[in-house]
Amino acid sequence: MPAGKYKLLVVDSSSANRTLIGECLAQLDDVDVLLAADGGEAIDLIAGAHPDLILVDMNLRDMDGINLVRKIRNRELLGSDELTLWMPVIFLSSVMDDDIVAQGIIAGGDDFLHKPVSEVILLAKIRAMLRIVGMQRDIHAAHRRLKQISTLDGLTCVPNRRYFDDTLNIEWKRCLRTETPLSLILIDVDFFKQFNDGYGHQAGDQCLKAVASALNESLFRVEDSVARYGGEEFAAILPGTDAAGAVAVAERMLASTRELRIPHEKGIEGLISCSFGVASTHPAPERNAQELLQAADSSLYAAKHAGRNMVLLNPTWRT
Repeated sequence: MPAGKYKLLVVDSSSANRTLIGECLAQLDDVDVLLAADGGEAIDLIAGAHPDLILVDMNLRDMDGINLVRKIRNRELLGSDELTLWMPVIFLSSVMDDDIVAQGIIAGGDDFLHKPVSEVILLAKIRAMLRIVGMQRDIHAAHRRLKQISTLDGLTCVPNRRYFDDTLNIEWKRCLRTETPLSLILIDVDFFKQFNDGYGHQAGDQCLKAVASALNESLFRVEDSVARYGGEEFAAILPGTDAAGAVAVAERMLASTRELRIPHEKGIEGLISCSFGVASTHPAPERNAQELLQAADSSLYAAKHAGRNMVLLNPTWRT
């Protein structure tokens, strides 16, 4: 289906009515029409195709249109998206009854058309509804962009501390549920203050960008992530990875940052390097994610005091 087109779903138990309405709607260049003969088929199409607008006959062979719309609105309420897209619903009925119209609107319908439907009025109503749908799409896209910006570090273009905190809690609960390991790596750029003092803050910013990119490119799985933890510190979350796997990732990161070969007169062997603290566990109900973070922080502290430019795994953290 061409990108950008609106998907319209017509639900009517009469094959003749479905064909007639479908042919009418086909006059609109920016729509594709889906047809359903009953409520069950409509629900399947909604789940798979996610139509932008629905036309529903009041009397279907397996349920009435009002009950179908109630099911649709309930599905929207249970949606996992933070900003669920609303699907406009237009009822079609050969009976003009104020009480039925009111019940339909209360159930979640947005408009009502009397059958036989005037082609002119039908097309006008559809165009009006699609203008609203188009604005809703724009709002939804803007919301996604704002959410992405709010969780992205402006300097390094990797996720920020807010993202890290949220993701760590989410992955802790997920690994607890699936009984799989969770590992953390905390990373600190060695002697970064001296680098800033000696080469200037602009050079320091460029250094952090390069390090962030090297760390990010060292992750080979989509479920792994690296974030800027604060200042010259970064953190990596590795769900489903045990201690040995996390150490291997940290060693790869260490090599990648050294391969940048960024000169640092007061650094180790005249180059920028990083220290890595690793901790890993199987989440348990009596523990929490902050304990794992503290364990990784302890191993990072030990790595820095042992000479820097190395990876250390916290040996005291219970796995």
